[in-house]
Amino acid sequence: MEAVELISPDKEKCVKCNACVDICPMRVIGVDEEGYPHAVGKAFLTCINCGYCVDVCAPGALKHKVRKRSANSAAALRAAVKRLNRSREYRKKRGEP
Repeated sequence: MEAVELISPDKEKCVKCNACVDICPMRVIGVDEEGYPHAVGKAFLTCINCGYCVDVCAPGALKHKVRKRSANSAAALRAAVKRLNRSREYRKKRGEP
């Protein structure tokens, strides 16, 4: 159950806006049955620790556990960077169309 620990919302602060879900370039954040964000799938393996989910959280309700290990291989890292560069949110943050 590593994925559950990757992110944790403060349920008293979270307004359930889903901004963190929408901005995640790796699509590892979903919404639980109560409407709160949670990590989905193999989030610990897929998450690239960009921090966008925490940055976009206006009420500051989201905590992100940074993974201490690196990508499984150079190929996995290249694939993650490629997905990130294709991400509209990432390009917009860098000022690109």
